[in-house]
Amino acid sequence: MNSFNYILNRNSVLLDILKSVDLRKINKNEINFFRNKRILITGASGIIGINLLFFFDALNNKEKTSIKVDGTYNTSLFLFVKKYFKKNKLVKFKKIDLTKKKLDKTRKYDFIFHCAGYGQPAKFLKFFSSTYKLNSLTIMNLKENLKNGGKFIYMSSTEIYSGNKGICKENCIGNTTTTHPRSSYIESKRFGESYLINSKENFLIYRVCLTFGPGAKLNDERILNLLLLRSIKNNKIDIYGGLNQLRSNLYISDAINMIIKSVVKFNREIFNINNHKMTTIGEMVKIVSKLSNKKIAKHKSFLKGSPNVIKISNKKILKAINYKISTNFKAGLIKTFNWYFNLIG
Repeated sequence: MNSFNYILNRNSVLLDILKSVDLRKINKNEINFFRNKRILITGASGIIGINLLFFFDALNNKEKTSIKVDGTYNTSLFLFVKKYFKKNKLVKFKKIDLTKKKLDKTRKYDFIFHCAGYGQPAKFLKFFSSTYKLNSLTIMNLKENLKNGGKFIYMSSTEIYSGNKGICKENCIGNTTTTHPRSSYIESKRFGESYLINSKENFLIYRVCLTFGPGAKLNDERILNLLLLRSIKNNKIDIYGGLNQLRSNLYISDAINMIIKSVVKFNREIFNINNHKMTTIGEMVKIVSKLSNKKIAKHKSFLKGSPNVIKISNKKILKAINYKISTNFKAGLIKTFNWYFNLIG
């Protein structure tokens, strides 16, 4: 069954995801690089994981690439995703807690995209033990499923730069201590990077900012998603943190293209995946308020340790893959608002 033809116009949420896949910037060499390969995506229910799934599915449907993809998840998977891939012989799912169980060692992959993790502050503060394990023990275990000559792609975070006051390039280090409220996330990501760097495996490390767009979960409690969700569900928009706090937000299709194009071209490298054009929380609130026609509620504080601003350079990856970010913040926000509206409605 060609999943691309699956009742396309009957599911606006599905349509939102399919539209977020942008193959226009992917060339023939990049397409052929993945042809007939076997890929594992952990955290396949998260925004990056789910969009990688649909990206490779689009390649299979449009370019007949015969890419086999296994996706793992620990929490719930969108029902429409299960239905969409139900009869697809190239895409399979497995519900598994990778902090407690290993994958079958006989299953070997050309590429492992390790996207599993607690990216939301409220979650990694609560599940700090699993946060450590996902970025240490799980990586060690997953390496057993990598083919000889395969490549391990690790989704790290720009939070490792916490405490820095300048513009952070890939050779910068953070300036936080183990007593920092968010140290479980920051230090575990740092460990995951260090482990791969000191291994003999092929790898790519991506320090990712907040990505947004179709595929974002309903329980995502990071600031931008909270604003959008509460603007749809409630009568007023709650403000978290100071209005002048700056955030780097990157639309998901740009993030996926930046990852894919660099996976093809590079090995044993670290890249920042972010938008150099930063947005204040105040600007976010104004756009969301206008979109939803909702009033602004009283100020509420952030979780402990929330950074005021982390300025990050993405010049390295943009130059390396000759790329320009195509979706600006406002356009991406409108698409994300529609995604949530369709998901809830």
